[in-house]
Amino acid sequence: MNAADSEEMTRPLLEKGFQVTEDRDSSDAILINTCTVRQHAEDKAISLIGYLRKWKAENPSRFLIVAGCAAERTKGWLQKKFPHVDLVVGAKSIDQYPQILEEALRSRFNWAKENKDIWENPNGLRTSDLELRTTSFTSYVTIMRGCNYSCTYCIVPQVRGREIYRPIENILNEVKAKAAQGTKEIMLLGQTVNGYRFEDVDFADLLRLVNAVEGLERIRFMSPHPYYLTPRMIAAMAECRKVCEDLHLPVQSGSDRILKRMKRNYTRKMYLERISALRSQLSNLSLTTDFIVGFPGETQQDFQETLSLLEEADFDSAFCFKFSPRQGTEAASMPDLLPESLIEERHQKLLGLVEEKARRKSSTLVGE
Repeated sequence: MNAADSEEMTRPLLEKGFQVTEDRDSSDAILINTCTVRQHAEDKAISLIGYLRKWKAENPSRFLIVAGCAAERTKGWLQKKFPHVDLVVGAKSIDQYPQILEEALRSRFNWAKENKDIWENPNGLRTSDLELRTTSFTSYVTIMRGCNYSCTYCIVPQVRGREIYRPIENILNEVKAKAAQGTKEIMLLGQTVNGYRFEDVDFADLLRLVNAVEGLERIRFMSPHPYYLTPRMIAAMAECRKVCEDLHLPVQSGSDRILKRMKRNYTRKMYLERISALRSQLSNLSLTTDFIVGFPGETQQDFQETLSLLEEADFDSAFCFKFSPRQGTEAASMPDLLPESLIEERHQKLLGLVEEKARRKSSTLVGE
Protein backbone atom coordinates (compact mmCIF):
# COMPACT_ATOMS: atom_id res chain seq x y z
CA MET A 1 0.00 0.00 0.00
CA ASN A 2 2.86 2.36 0.75
CA ALA A 3 4.48 1.51 -2.59
CA ALA A 4 1.21 2.40 -4.34
CA ASP A 5 0.94 5.65 -2.37
CA SER A 6 4.53 6.50 -3.29
CA GLU A 7 3.77 6.05 -6.97
CA GLU A 8 0.70 8.24 -6.65
CA MET A 9 2.64 10.99 -4.88
CA THR A 10 5.49 10.84 -7.39
CA ARG A 11 3.23 11.39 -10.39
CA PRO A 12 2.56 15.14 -9.79
CA LEU A 13 6.33 15.70 -9.64
CA LEU A 14 6.79 13.90 -12.94
CA GLU A 15 4.07 16.02 -14.49
CA LYS A 16 5.97 19.15 -13.41
CA GLY A 17 9.10 18.05 -15.23
CA PHE A 18 10.96 16.08 -12.59
CA GLN A 19 12.47 12.70 -13.52
CA VAL A 20 13.19 9.72 -11.28
CA THR A 21 16.83 9.16 -10.34
CA GLU A 22 18.65 6.51 -8.34
CA ASP A 23 21.37 9.02 -7.43
CA ARG A 24 20.32 10.72 -4.21
CA ASP A 25 23.24 13.20 -4.22
CA SER A 26 22.29 14.63 -7.62
CA SER A 27 18.57 14.84 -6.94
CA ASP A 28 16.68 18.13 -6.73
CA ALA A 29 13.82 16.67 -4.72
CA ILE A 30 13.37 13.73 -2.38
CA LEU A 31 10.04 12.26 -1.28
CA ILE A 32 10.09 10.08 1.85
CA ASN A 33 6.88 8.11 2.30
CA THR A 34 6.87 6.93 5.90
CA CYS A 35 5.30 4.01 7.76
CA THR A 36 4.43 3.95 11.46
CA VAL A 37 2.86 0.51 11.90
CA ARG A 38 5.97 -0.53 13.84
CA GLN A 39 8.50 1.59 15.71
CA HIS A 40 11.40 0.23 13.66
CA ALA A 41 9.92 1.55 10.42
CA GLU A 42 9.40 4.99 11.92
CA ASP A 43 12.93 5.06 13.38
CA LYS A 44 14.43 4.30 9.95
CA ALA A 45 12.52 7.19 8.40
CA ILE A 46 13.54 9.62 11.16
CA SER A 47 17.17 8.59 10.72
CA LEU A 48 17.02 9.22 6.98
CA ILE A 49 15.39 12.64 7.45
CA GLY A 50 18.17 13.64 9.82
CA TYR A 51 20.82 12.36 7.41
CA LEU A 52 19.39 14.53 4.62
CA ARG A 53 20.10 17.70 6.59
CA LYS A 54 23.53 17.82 4.93
CA TRP A 55 22.00 17.15 1.49
CA LYS A 56 19.69 20.14 1.90
CA ALA A 57 22.47 22.39 3.30
CA GLU A 58 24.57 21.79 0.18
CA ASN A 59 21.82 23.36 -1.92
CA PRO A 60 18.97 25.13 -0.07
CA SER A 61 16.82 25.15 -3.23
CA ARG A 62 16.45 21.39 -2.97
CA PHE A 63 12.98 20.17 -2.03
CA LEU A 64 12.41 17.63 0.76
CA ILE A 65 8.95 16.10 1.26
CA VAL A 66 8.02 13.83 4.18
CA ALA A 67 4.68 12.07 3.74
CA GLY A 68 2.68 9.10 4.95
CA CYS A 69 1.65 7.58 8.25
CA ALA A 70 4.56 8.66 10.48
CA ALA A 71 4.17 12.15 9.03
CA GLU A 72 0.51 12.11 10.05
CA ARG A 73 1.30 10.96 13.59
CA THR A 74 4.27 13.28 14.27
CA LYS A 75 3.68 16.24 11.94
CA GLY A 76 4.19 19.02 14.49
CA TRP A 77 7.23 17.35 16.01
CA LEU A 78 8.77 16.74 12.58
CA GLN A 79 8.42 20.37 11.56
CA LYS A 80 10.11 21.56 14.75
CA LYS A 81 12.91 19.00 14.86
CA PHE A 82 13.76 19.09 11.13
CA PRO A 83 13.41 22.64 9.78
CA HIS A 84 15.18 21.53 6.59
CA VAL A 85 12.02 19.61 5.62
CA ASP A 86 10.02 21.70 3.14
CA LEU A 87 6.70 19.89 3.16
CA VAL A 88 5.04 17.46 5.58
CA VAL A 89 1.94 15.68 4.26
CA GLY A 90 0.12 13.15 6.44
CA ALA A 91 -1.53 9.97 5.17
CA LYS A 92 -5.02 11.42 5.61
CA SER A 93 -4.17 14.13 3.07
CA ILE A 94 -2.93 11.94 0.22
CA ASP A 95 -5.99 12.71 -1.93
CA GLN A 96 -5.24 16.44 -1.58
CA TYR A 97 -1.49 15.94 -2.06
CA PRO A 98 -1.28 17.27 -5.67
CA GLN A 99 -2.85 20.57 -4.62
CA ILE A 100 -0.73 20.76 -1.44
CA LEU A 101 2.42 20.13 -3.48
CA GLU A 102 1.49 22.72 -6.09
CA GLU A 103 0.88 25.39 -3.46
CA ALA A 104 4.19 24.58 -1.75
CA LEU A 105 6.14 24.80 -5.00
CA ARG A 106 4.47 28.07 -5.94
CA SER A 107 4.83 29.88 -2.64
CA ARG A 108 8.07 28.47 -1.29
CA PHE A 109 10.36 28.42 -4.27
CA ASN A 110 8.61 30.48 -6.92
CA TRP A 111 9.01 27.37 -9.05
CA ALA A 112 6.12 28.30 -11.32
CA LYS A 113 7.74 31.51 -12.52
CA GLU A 114 11.01 29.76 -13.34
CA ASN A 115 9.23 26.95 -15.20
CA LYS A 116 6.28 28.78 -16.70
CA ASP A 117 6.01 26.65 -19.84
CA ILE A 118 5.79 23.46 -17.80
CA TRP A 119 3.44 24.90 -15.19
CA GLU A 120 0.94 26.20 -17.71
CA ASN A 121 0.96 23.08 -19.86
CA PRO A 122 1.53 20.06 -17.58
CA ASN A 123 -0.31 17.75 -19.96
CA GLY A 124 2.52 18.15 -22.43
CA LEU A 125 4.75 16.19 -20.05
CA ARG A 126 2.49 13.20 -19.60
CA THR A 127 4.44 10.95 -21.94
CA SER A 128 4.90 7.24 -21.39
CA ASP A 129 8.51 7.55 -20.26
CA LEU A 130 7.41 9.71 -17.32
CA GLU A 131 5.03 7.14 -15.89
CA LEU A 132 6.30 4.80 -13.19
CA ARG A 133 4.80 1.40 -13.94
CA THR A 134 3.28 1.57 -17.42
CA THR A 135 5.04 -1.58 -18.62
CA SER A 136 5.27 -3.37 -15.27
CA PHE A 137 3.89 -6.91 -15.13
CA THR A 138 2.08 -6.04 -11.87
CA SER A 139 0.33 -2.76 -11.13
CA TYR A 140 -1.26 -1.55 -7.91
CA VAL A 141 -4.79 -0.15 -7.76
CA THR A 142 -5.96 1.33 -4.47
CA ILE A 143 -9.69 0.71 -4.01
CA MET A 144 -10.12 2.12 -0.50
CA ARG A 145 -8.26 3.93 2.28
CA GLY A 146 -8.52 3.87 6.05
CA CYS A 147 -9.92 1.32 8.49
CA ASN A 148 -13.08 1.13 10.61
CA TYR A 149 -11.64 -1.45 13.02
CA SER A 150 -10.09 -0.67 16.39
CA CYS A 151 -7.55 -3.45 16.85
CA THR A 152 -5.86 -2.62 20.14
CA TYR A 153 -2.31 -2.88 18.77
CA CYS A 154 -2.84 -0.93 15.55
CA ILE A 155 -2.11 2.74 14.86
CA VAL A 156 -3.49 2.67 11.29
CA PRO A 157 -7.04 3.95 12.01
CA GLN A 158 -5.56 6.97 13.79
CA VAL A 159 -3.19 7.94 10.99
CA ARG A 160 -5.26 6.91 7.96
CA GLY A 161 -8.77 7.64 9.24
CA ARG A 162 -11.98 5.74 8.66
CA GLU A 163 -12.72 3.80 5.51
CA ILE A 164 -13.26 5.71 2.28
CA TYR A 165 -14.17 3.72 -0.85
CA ARG A 166 -13.26 4.80 -4.38
CA PRO A 167 -16.12 4.90 -6.89
CA ILE A 168 -16.35 1.69 -8.88
CA GLU A 169 -16.12 3.59 -12.18
CA ASN A 170 -12.80 5.17 -11.18
CA ILE A 171 -11.35 1.80 -10.17
CA LEU A 172 -12.39 0.10 -13.42
CA ASN A 173 -11.10 2.97 -15.54
CA GLU A 174 -7.72 2.71 -13.83
CA VAL A 175 -7.60 -1.06 -14.25
CA LYS A 176 -8.50 -0.78 -17.95
CA ALA A 177 -5.87 1.91 -18.51
CA LYS A 178 -3.16 -0.19 -16.88
CA ALA A 179 -4.18 -3.28 -18.84
CA ALA A 180 -4.05 -1.24 -22.07
CA GLN A 181 -0.49 -0.20 -21.14
CA GLY A 182 0.61 -3.82 -20.84
CA THR A 183 -0.03 -4.73 -17.21
CA LYS A 184 -0.92 -8.41 -16.87
CA GLU A 185 -1.53 -8.55 -13.13
CA ILE A 186 -3.51 -6.17 -10.93
CA MET A 187 -3.08 -5.98 -7.15
CA LEU A 188 -6.17 -4.44 -5.52
CA LEU A 189 -5.20 -2.63 -2.33
CA GLY A 190 -6.96 -1.57 0.86
CA GLN A 191 -6.46 -1.83 4.61
CA THR A 192 -9.44 -4.21 4.81
CA VAL A 193 -9.67 -4.65 1.07
CA ASN A 194 -12.47 -7.25 1.03
CA GLY A 195 -14.68 -4.94 3.09
CA TYR A 196 -14.99 -2.68 0.02
CA ARG A 197 -18.44 -1.42 -0.82
CA PHE A 198 -19.67 1.38 -3.04
CA GLU A 199 -23.39 1.94 -3.51
CA ASP A 200 -24.69 -1.58 -4.32
CA VAL A 201 -21.28 -3.03 -5.28
CA ASP A 202 -19.35 -5.17 -2.78
CA PHE A 203 -15.93 -6.80 -3.06
CA ALA A 204 -17.30 -9.96 -4.68
CA ASP A 205 -18.96 -7.83 -7.37
CA LEU A 206 -15.73 -5.89 -7.85
CA LEU A 207 -13.73 -9.09 -8.43
CA ARG A 208 -16.15 -10.12 -11.16
CA LEU A 209 -16.02 -6.69 -12.82
CA VAL A 210 -12.21 -6.59 -12.80
CA ASN A 211 -12.13 -10.19 -14.04
CA ALA A 212 -14.01 -9.04 -17.16
CA VAL A 213 -11.36 -6.47 -18.15
CA GLU A 214 -9.73 -7.45 -21.44
CA GLY A 215 -5.97 -7.92 -21.53
CA LEU A 216 -5.72 -8.67 -17.82
CA GLU A 217 -4.51 -12.13 -16.83
CA ARG A 218 -4.19 -12.15 -13.03
CA ILE A 219 -5.91 -10.51 -10.06
CA ARG A 220 -4.59 -10.41 -6.50
CA PHE A 221 -5.58 -8.32 -3.48
CA MET A 222 -4.13 -7.17 -0.17
CA SER A 223 -4.93 -7.12 2.71
CA PRO A 224 -8.19 -8.95 3.42
CA HIS A 225 -9.80 -9.33 6.83
CA PRO A 226 -11.08 -12.76 7.96
CA TYR A 227 -14.45 -11.29 8.96
CA TYR A 228 -15.21 -10.37 5.33
CA LEU A 229 -14.23 -13.77 3.90
CA THR A 230 -17.90 -14.41 3.10
CA PRO A 231 -19.55 -17.11 0.96
CA ARG A 232 -20.14 -14.45 -1.73
CA MET A 233 -16.44 -13.58 -1.81
CA ILE A 234 -15.39 -17.25 -1.84
CA ALA A 235 -17.77 -17.93 -4.74
CA ALA A 236 -16.36 -14.98 -6.68
CA MET A 237 -12.79 -16.16 -6.15
CA ALA A 238 -13.73 -19.63 -7.37
CA GLU A 239 -15.71 -18.43 -10.38
CA CYS A 240 -13.31 -15.74 -11.64
CA ARG A 241 -10.62 -17.38 -13.75
CA LYS A 242 -8.18 -14.47 -13.35
CA VAL A 243 -8.29 -14.36 -9.55
CA CYS A 244 -5.18 -16.15 -8.31
CA GLU A 245 -5.56 -19.09 -5.94
CA ASP A 246 -3.49 -17.17 -3.45
CA LEU A 247 -4.64 -15.48 -0.26
CA HIS A 248 -2.77 -13.58 2.43
CA LEU A 249 -5.17 -13.61 5.39
CA PRO A 250 -3.73 -12.13 8.62
CA VAL A 251 -4.66 -14.09 11.74
CA GLN A 252 -2.23 -12.50 14.28
CA SER A 253 -2.70 -15.16 16.99
CA GLY A 254 -3.97 -18.70 17.45
CA SER A 255 -5.34 -17.96 20.93
CA ASP A 256 -8.97 -16.87 21.34
CA ARG A 257 -8.03 -15.05 24.52
CA ILE A 258 -5.43 -12.95 22.72
CA LEU A 259 -7.64 -12.43 19.67
CA LYS A 260 -10.30 -10.99 22.00
CA ARG A 261 -7.75 -8.68 23.64
CA MET A 262 -6.66 -7.60 20.17
CA LYS A 263 -10.33 -6.92 19.20
CA ARG A 264 -9.94 -8.91 15.98
CA ASN A 265 -13.68 -9.74 15.69
CA TYR A 266 -13.24 -13.45 14.98
CA THR A 267 -12.27 -16.63 16.82
CA ARG A 268 -9.81 -19.35 15.96
CA LYS A 269 -12.71 -21.64 15.06
CA MET A 270 -14.29 -19.03 12.78
CA TYR A 271 -10.98 -18.42 11.01
CA LEU A 272 -10.43 -22.14 10.41
CA GLU A 273 -14.02 -22.66 9.20
CA ARG A 274 -13.69 -19.86 6.66
CA ILE A 275 -10.41 -21.04 5.18
CA SER A 276 -11.84 -24.57 5.07
CA ALA A 277 -14.81 -23.25 3.07
CA LEU A 278 -12.39 -21.46 0.76
CA ARG A 279 -10.26 -24.57 0.21
CA SER A 280 -13.36 -26.60 -0.59
CA GLN A 281 -13.75 -24.46 -3.73
CA LEU A 282 -10.07 -23.63 -4.41
CA SER A 283 -8.21 -26.90 -4.03
CA ASN A 284 -4.81 -25.45 -4.97
CA LEU A 285 -5.03 -22.47 -2.62
CA SER A 286 -1.78 -20.98 -1.37
CA LEU A 287 -2.46 -19.45 2.07
CA THR A 288 -0.15 -17.08 3.93
CA THR A 289 -0.72 -15.00 7.06
CA ASP A 290 0.61 -12.55 9.66
CA PHE A 291 1.45 -13.39 13.27
CA ILE A 292 2.21 -11.06 16.19
CA VAL A 293 4.13 -12.60 19.08
CA GLY A 294 4.60 -11.11 22.52
CA PHE A 295 1.27 -9.30 22.72
CA PRO A 296 0.67 -8.01 26.28
CA GLY A 297 -0.45 -10.82 28.55
CA GLU A 298 0.45 -13.59 26.09
CA THR A 299 1.09 -16.74 28.13
CA GLN A 300 3.07 -19.79 27.10
CA GLN A 301 -0.25 -21.54 26.45
CA ASP A 302 -1.38 -18.68 24.17
CA PHE A 303 1.88 -18.95 22.26
CA GLN A 304 1.52 -22.72 21.93
CA GLU A 305 -1.93 -22.18 20.40
CA THR A 306 -0.33 -19.92 17.80
CA LEU A 307 2.23 -22.63 16.99
CA SER A 308 -0.51 -25.26 16.66
CA LEU A 309 -2.55 -22.99 14.38
CA LEU A 310 0.43 -22.76 12.04
CA GLU A 311 0.10 -26.50 11.42
CA GLU A 312 -3.69 -26.80 11.62
CA ALA A 313 -4.32 -24.01 9.10
CA ASP A 314 -1.56 -25.43 6.87
CA PHE A 315 -0.12 -22.04 5.97
CA ASP A 316 2.40 -21.91 3.13
CA SER A 317 4.30 -19.13 4.87
CA ALA A 318 3.83 -16.22 7.29
CA PHE A 319 5.17 -12.82 8.24
CA CYS A 320 6.11 -12.93 11.93
CA PHE A 321 6.23 -9.69 13.88
CA LYS A 322 7.26 -8.88 17.43
CA PHE A 323 4.68 -6.79 19.27
CA SER A 324 5.57 -3.12 18.89
CA PRO A 325 3.70 -0.75 21.25
CA ARG A 326 2.40 2.27 19.35
CA GLN A 327 1.72 5.42 21.32
CA GLY A 328 -1.99 6.15 21.50
CA THR A 329 -3.16 2.58 21.02
CA GLU A 330 -4.97 0.60 23.70
CA ALA A 331 -2.35 -2.15 23.80
CA ALA A 332 0.48 0.30 24.51
CA SER A 333 -1.02 1.07 27.91
CA MET A 334 -1.82 -2.52 28.88
CA PRO A 335 -0.05 -3.34 32.16
CA ASP A 336 1.24 -6.83 31.40
CA LEU A 337 3.90 -6.11 28.77
CA LEU A 338 6.29 -9.00 28.15
CA PRO A 339 10.07 -8.68 28.50
CA GLU A 340 11.87 -8.12 25.21
CA SER A 341 14.01 -11.22 25.71
CA LEU A 342 10.93 -13.46 25.93
CA ILE A 343 9.34 -11.82 22.89
CA GLU A 344 12.53 -12.37 20.91
CA GLU A 345 12.72 -16.03 22.02
CA ARG A 346 9.14 -16.70 20.91
CA HIS A 347 9.65 -14.78 17.67
CA GLN A 348 12.69 -16.87 16.75
CA LYS A 349 10.87 -20.12 17.53
CA LEU A 350 7.84 -19.19 15.43
CA LEU A 351 10.00 -17.89 12.60
CA GLY A 352 11.99 -21.13 12.55
CA LEU A 353 8.83 -23.24 12.27
CA VAL A 354 7.42 -20.97 9.54
CA GLU A 355 10.63 -21.22 7.50
CA GLU A 356 10.73 -25.00 7.92
CA LYS A 357 7.13 -25.32 6.78
CA ALA A 358 7.74 -23.00 3.80
CA ARG A 359 10.69 -25.15 2.72
CA ARG A 360 8.54 -28.30 2.93
CA LYS A 361 5.81 -26.67 0.86
CA SER A 362 8.27 -25.40 -1.72
CA SER A 363 9.94 -28.79 -2.07
CA THR A 364 6.66 -30.32 -3.26
CA LEU A 365 6.68 -27.92 -6.22
CA VAL A 366 10.08 -29.01 -7.56
CA GLY A 367 9.57 -30.07 -11.17
CA GLU A 368 6.19 -28.39 -11.42
